Amino acid sequence: MPLRTSACLCQFLMVVLATTVTMNSVVAQKPPSVGYVYPPVVRAGETAAVDLGGYDFTIDMQWFVHDERVQLRHEGPPGDYLIPPPPFWFGPRTSLPAMPIPREVAGTITVPADMPEGLVRWQVANANGASETALFYVSRGHEITEHRSRDLPQRLDTLPVAVSGRLSRLTEVDRYELQTEKDQLITVDLMARRLGSDINGVLQVKDASGTLIADFVDTAGLDGRLTFFANAGTLYTISVNDLDFRGDRAYTYRLAFTTGPRVLGMMPAMAQRGSSAMLEFFGPGLNSGTNIIESVRAEVAISSDINQSSQNYLLKMPAGEMPVQIPLSNLPEAVQTVHDPGNVAESQAVSAPTAVTGRFVGPAKTHRYSWPVTMGERWSLDVQARALLSDLDVALEVLDGEGKPVAENDDGSVNSDAALQFQAATSGTFTAIVRAISVSEKAGNTTYRLQLARESADFSLSTSQMVSLPLGGKSEITLKANRTGGFDGEISLKPEALPEGVTAIGDWIIPAGKADAKVSLESAKDAAVVAAVIRISGTTTIDGVPISRTATAPASGVLNPLRAADRDITQILLAMTMPAPIEVLVVDKERQRDVHRGTTYLAELDMERKDGFTGEITIEMTAKQDRQRMGTRGPILTVPPGETKAWYPVFLPEWLPMDLTRRIIVHGVVAVPDPKGTIRYLTKPGNARITMIMEGSLLKLTAANNDSVNPIGSVVEIPVTISRSPKMSLPVTVTLNVPDEAQVFLKAEPVTLAADQSTAMLRIETQADNKLAGEWTLTLTATAMQDAQWPMVSQTDIRVEFKLP
Repeated sequence: MPLRTSACLCQFLMVVLATTVTMNSVVAQKPPSVGYVYPPVVRAGETAAVDLGGYDFTIDMQWFVHDERVQLRHEGPPGDYLIPPPPFWFGPRTSLPAMPIPREVAGTITVPADMPEGLVRWQVANANGASETALFYVSRGHEITEHRSRDLPQRLDTLPVAVSGRLSRLTEVDRYELQTEKDQLITVDLMARRLGSDINGVLQVKDASGTLIADFVDTAGLDGRLTFFANAGTLYTISVNDLDFRGDRAYTYRLAFTTGPRVLGMMPAMAQRGSSAMLEFFGPGLNSGTNIIESVRAEVAISSDINQSSQNYLLKMPAGEMPVQIPLSNLPEAVQTVHDPGNVAESQAVSAPTAVTGRFVGPAKTHRYSWPVTMGERWSLDVQARALLSDLDVALEVLDGEGKPVAENDDGSVNSDAALQFQAATSGTFTAIVRAISVSEKAGNTTYRLQLARESADFSLSTSQMVSLPLGGKSEITLKANRTGGFDGEISLKPEALPEGVTAIGDWIIPAGKADAKVSLESAKDAAVVAAVIRISGTTTIDGVPISRTATAPASGVLNPLRAADRDITQILLAMTMPAPIEVLVVDKERQRDVHRGTTYLAELDMERKDGFTGEITIEMTAKQDRQRMGTRGPILTVPPGETKAWYPVFLPEWLPMDLTRRIIVHGVVAVPDPKGTIRYLTKPGNARITMIMEGSLLKLTAANNDSVNPIGSVVEIPVTISRSPKMSLPVTVTLNVPDEAQVFLKAEPVTLAADQSTAMLRIETQADNKLAGEWTLTLTATAMQDAQWPMVSQTDIRVEFKLP
């Protein structure tokens, strides 16, 4: 029977690696979570002011950046909830899970001048647990931040340039304009999923007439890029949006614009260290400068430095010069030479260990490579395609000398690239078959790299990236050993950099022949409740030589990892925790309450205090809510010391559909000193969801004079009408919500309508500023106050156009 691995199996194994905590108190807490940095890019040699976005933050968090060269500083407490603005999903999509509601902390990131480009991970922890990791990007190029007026395109005056932007709301389409002084190729590269943004990007390039010139649709979730030929003097508009028109504050991206030829790939895909390699580079415009795939060959002296993973090289072409990165390997690197490698009779013979780079051209869907194998040998084969930014999805199969299946694999543990290992039961000429699962006719890069190597006796370790340790308690961590080359000896384990008061207890070994072990950490009862980055190493002796390996853990962030190094890190974040001495009890639990749309509902909560705790309790809206929020929100509510009852105000907008219940989840936060006297902020989720069913609105605002055209500097009068339910007889105040960018040249004094008044005139005063020219969508808000403190709200939009005198 052939050996088979799958992505599902790998995902299962990652779940098995999760840390098991031996106390239930941690499960009931609400650890923080990180989401994004904005802008998501920092230039080397600079200090950038950023917003650090995350979920269920507390003010006592510890901040970690997993690159010692980079400094991250936070400034001040978390801000208010950032509720997504309209528009909202209606219909079946209202039942979809909601995006978590972020809060942001202002901060700065400092990057040294000599730091290379690349991603950097950061993370937070508090006394409730550790967050996952998130990312920002270090650049060495020209960077700007998205800054557009209304929905108008942002002009890009110089190239090359990269724009940090955000698809902040549903249906958002960001547009950029450019015009070049000469005919040239322009490449647009979208980085979103590499930053952890769940964007399936759509890129479109249109000329001044609106004709589509080029497009790219990321249906595979891999990010992507496009290249188009720009004619001098022609205005081009480049747009970016999500495939499903999703948007959120966490949907950050970097859009890089470069000029000139573009290298798609190289044959062979890597170069052997210490060799003189004849390399063929291919991509659009390498010879002619036009948008045609062309190739250039160059003989390159390759460095023998084993610490160098790639080599910089200045590629000289008929179309000019450009710097390229040449990946390095220790194996002989060959290229596909058989005319029809899909033919069984024409399998290409290779001398393993080796690597061979092939390219699918035409109808061929399989390539075959043969090599001699001796019974008992252990082999490791893998095919890189996605890792090379190839358009291929590949599968791999091995046949023995009699043509019988030995092993096969479709997707590896990291992405759709394939990998397998086997021990030969017979001797003979074995065959490796590389299959192209899907090849688009428009694909510009259909290369892959097949690596065949004998397995050496060795091991690696893996574990989970976040560990929670209760104060005075124990945590159990699972370490998994991946043994290769027949190694089955004992592995001694050791934690490094444990915080004071934390000790390793029990046996820290993986016994001979075993694939994993569970080890334990214990906290002293009087320890400081802190978080720390730790590492776990394993040592053994193989053939008389001491071997040491550091455990890696799958980190979050990159949604489209190209290789294991994009996902696995050695930093493990250990967070010590304390249980909150309260219970937050929703009275009547999840019983539906009838609530009018556009009003505020007061949910009754009981505070159960434990262990003599009498201090202040803060009730917060939990970041992760079920169903779309559609503007539903609650405040940060303070419950005074000693109080055991609270009324949590939930505002429910007037546009909420009436066929679905609305729910909101809350948790409590209390300040409690740890054994060393440091104040820690502890969370406790509510025992149920606050549940409401919608009834009709009590208040409705309408406005006339829509779509009016007015001179700049004039006064615009907007007739407004208030409709009230017989149940409501309160005065109403109508205000104009002025966009931030229009604050300097638009204003309107609020208008208050008495309880018996239904119509009024809102006057909008404008300044004589040319920036006001064009069409604006403005929002009017009518507010009445229930019990003099709880808002009842109705809104309407008006479209107003301002013209130059």
